[in-house]
Amino acid sequence: MREPSLLPVFGKLGVKAPVAFVAAPVRPAGVVPRLRTLLAAHGGMVLKLSVIAWTVLILGVVFFMMQG
Repeated sequence: MREPSLLPVFGKLGVKAPVAFVAAPVRPAGVVPRLRTLLAAHGGMVLKLSVIAWTVLILGVVFFMMQG
């Protein structure tokens, strides 16, 4: 005869999963940690905008060098 599992079956007989308490992270002070969180949230958009800005900058430099 097969032995039943010793692991509790959640949802039956009033057994509930243990609740884990996670401390809220402290907001870091300073520019670098804020930039990291900003890049983590909007990294793709920042990359696209920086590529556009560099392209415009290089084209502007080339234009003014050709004029002078």
